[in-house]
Amino acid sequence: MLTHGLEMEATKHPHIIPQPYPWLVIADGKNLERQTLVNISNNHFDSGTIPEMHNKSICISSKEWLVLKDIDSMDLCLLSLTSKEVVKLPRLQLPQFEFINDFYICILSSPPSESKHDCYVMFIDRSKSKFYFCQPRDKEFSEQVFEFDLDDRLMSITAATMFKEKVYFLAWFSGQPPIYELFTAEFVGSNLHFTKFTREGFPRPSPPEIDLNNEYLVECDGKLLYIHEMRGGWNATKILGFLIFQMNFSSRVWVQVNNIGGWSIFLSRYHGLEHKAISCFVAERGIRQNAIYFTKSFDRLIYVFDLEDHSISKSLSCPIVSRYKSRLDWVMVPNTKP
Repeated sequence: MLTHGLEMEATKHPHIIPQPYPWLVIADGKNLERQTLVNISNNHFDSGTIPEMHNKSICISSKEWLVLKDIDSMDLCLLSLTSKEVVKLPRLQLPQFEFINDFYICILSSPPSESKHDCYVMFIDRSKSKFYFCQPRDKEFSEQVFEFDLDDRLMSITAATMFKEKVYFLAWFSGQPPIYELFTAEFVGSNLHFTKFTREGFPRPSPPEIDLNNEYLVECDGKLLYIHEMRGGWNATKILGFLIFQMNFSSRVWVQVNNIGGWSIFLSRYHGLEHKAISCFVAERGIRQNAIYFTKSFDRLIYVFDLEDHSISKSLSCPIVSRYKSRLDWVMVPNTKP
């Protein structure tokens, strides 16, 4: 069932303040020169310009830090949304078409020290299973290929996330049926060490009549969740629903869950290739618990999938942004004060 929400009210200037749930950041304009911040709790949006984000897209966020990519030069940087501090990153030499269209998964680590110079920025080439990584003080990205032979099957990496100071990533292997395996990547010295985590592969969880699916990995309430998005309809653009699985770390198998309690999950996707997910505990009125908030490419609506009754509702995020040239990203700016 689809229902329409109310249009949101506007204020004059964009103000980014810490809050316990995500902001929806919308970049639009010919050069992504306008940023609109949508507060889904009180139905307000602020629209204006954040100069540091001009002509840049968000690759990933961790706390108040963003990894930004210039859409023309492909230059990379870190930006603190609270202090507006910018930290330049080395240039990443990748095929421009693939980099422009976000064929890569981006990871930003969040070390206990919360020092920007201790963090790692990582890009993962899905099809070539190649990892590129650096720290802000480095002069160039290092690269390392992930290799794993499973009966000569084709392999690609479909999702990745930081969880308890390791990168967990999901690998797809071709076959009838195709299967998925979960791996970890962690730094040992200056190199990545890869480990197979799941005891055995698991098949695609969606029914055979589902045309297409997308995968997300996300930490939620101290647990590692695998989110399986099911798509169908013309050109497989219609999102039909979601399946959620939790990793059982004792048995190392995925267990399906139908309820995440007072938590909600927020998914961003651009061109159907860039997958970003964050979660939070919902204690504010106006935000639904036990739900998945998601956005679509070339669309300015906010969609909500209810995990209890499997309904999908939608509302207009902001009436003043472009429908076809906007980029929508969920970004957490947590309150770090004790």
